[in-house]
Amino acid sequence: MLKSYSLQHECGEELEPLLREYRDAVNQILEELWGNIEWEKRKVKGKKQWRLLPKYKVDIHSGEYKKKLRDSLLEDWPYAAHWVDSAIKTGYSILKSWRKNYVKGDRRRRRPTAKRLFTRAKQTLLKLEGE
Repeated sequence: MLKSYSLQHECGEELEPLLREYRDAVNQILEELWGNIEWEKRKVKGKKQWRLLPKYKVDIHSGEYKKKLRDSLLEDWPYAAHWVDSAIKTGYSILKSWRKNYVKGDRRRRRPTAKRLFTRAKQTLLKLEGE
């Protein structure tokens, strides 16, 4: 089971540029993935209605596509590369969650965006005092 929680820190002003860059990277990834969606019209079972469902034009889960996405983000990235890897993973997770909720009817057909400042770090990169 994966748990996440907020950590308090005293480096707010030092971390803010990283947090902004990370959020912008996640939004850039979401924009790229959103651009590869085409909308497929499907009939709703047992009704006279049709639904538009998202379908990817390219295989976004292929290693080749992810590498191209990673390389394009690393061009102007001033921080360590593992933050880009984390942003890609987060972007994919946000879009997967949006798609699941959209199919259920809980979301509209609008691109999801990251608004808050946050990061996700690999557990192997974190060490809390007392461990």
